[in-house]
Amino acid sequence: MKTWVQVLFLTSLIAFSQCTLAKNTLKRTSFLGLVPESSQVGEAVVVRQLHPQGTAHALGLKVGDRLISLNGKAIGDFSQLVAALGNINEGENIALGIERGAGSLTLNANAQGRPKEQGLGFRVRYGELSWQQEKIRTITYTPDKPRQDNAAVFFIQGYTCGSIDYGMLPDISLNQLLGQYANAGFAVMKMEKPGVGDSEGKLDCQLYDFVTENNAFLAGLTHLKAMADVNAGNVFVFGHSLGVLHAAIIAEKGLAKGVIGYGGVAKPWIDYLHDIYRKQSVLYWGVSEEQAKRNVEIMSPFLTKWLASDLPWQTVVNSKAAKRVMDEQLVTINEEQIMDRHYSFFRSVNRFDFETIWKNARSHALMLHGQFDIQAIEADWAYKVAALVNKKQGITGQALTFERTEHSLLAFANKSDLMKFTQRQASNLGTFNKKIASSSISWMKKILSHESPLVRLSRS
Repeated sequence: MKTWVQVLFLTSLIAFSQCTLAKNTLKRTSFLGLVPESSQVGEAVVVRQLHPQGTAHALGLKVGDRLISLNGKAIGDFSQLVAALGNINEGENIALGIERGAGSLTLNANAQGRPKEQGLGFRVRYGELSWQQEKIRTITYTPDKPRQDNAAVFFIQGYTCGSIDYGMLPDISLNQLLGQYANAGFAVMKMEKPGVGDSEGKLDCQLYDFVTENNAFLAGLTHLKAMADVNAGNVFVFGHSLGVLHAAIIAEKGLAKGVIGYGGVAKPWIDYLHDIYRKQSVLYWGVSEEQAKRNVEIMSPFLTKWLASDLPWQTVVNSKAAKRVMDEQLVTINEEQIMDRHYSFFRSVNRFDFETIWKNARSHALMLHGQFDIQAIEADWAYKVAALVNKKQGITGQALTFERTEHSLLAFANKSDLMKFTQRQASNLGTFNKKIASSSISWMKKILSHESPLVRLSRS
């Protein structure tokens, strides 16, 4: 449930007829490519590091330069810089006012676009889909040696509003996973959420709810199925983190051959958040059992008002329950934002009965859990989903656990290394667990060959 990016630049179901294939008209967003000495509000933007492919490098910026203005607009801190760059696309002119030493000058250059993803053994195609009033960026991996059955995988990310366009991070674990699917012959497609990355339209990821997001992903699935080199009956869905919940809805509707989930939950969202304070804090953050129990007692009334009611948000925020959790620093509320999304997003998630949804699944299911998954906490969710799906005749469910593997698919030597990495005390301690790819590829092949995959409990 975290975005793995460091370098900067950083209801009812919508009818399928509303999703149409579109020409690639989306503009590439600009890429400044600098790391400031500080990104704090109110602190000047001083260059600490430059990316060789970024606009900052093309402009001739140097380490130590202080940014003053961009296209005539004053830049007082990093957030203002981000806002100013949001309206500039690849190829457009940038005039950057800076202070260098005792002098000042203006630098000019055309904005550089973000580096695009590349593939080895597959081609990467940047496209788009039109849905409602949105143009949404798609990224498709087309295998050099596709399977004869034209099978494909649709990836759905977790709850954040971060981009899934990882051209600057070619070795990120997610891309290694999807790249291995492509090298096994599966076409692969992932998509930005509405309002994220190159996408254009009226929707803002920070404002819409889970239902809207789910409808967008359903449109993306339809888009993939309509591709000429994809067999619509042989499409699998991989849901990561909260994306597992989107995969559940797809499975219930029978819209995929099979669904794969990694790092998810199967219980009501309010119960999951109770587990965050009751279990996660003890297992990973050194909170005592006694303190965790007290934290849950403090959080519970607030969670009920937020997630299990229709109370206006301002009423929730002004309540004694909210004041107490904020005084105890158990949660951060920024106007209508909480846990990096709009308050309505998780409220709408909580209204779904995912246990019943999995019971009604019409797609095969493979649930994957990492032993060191801080966000998913315990493996119970995966085995519960597998058991629920197996109750449906003709549909199989399977669960696997991967030893010493955490939420972003990285395997660690031990828990100590995991915590150093998580707390940014060290880097390069984890490596992509290739067994996640090989196990899920094997499972998909068995489903496609009409073999019933062995239903078992396994730890890899």
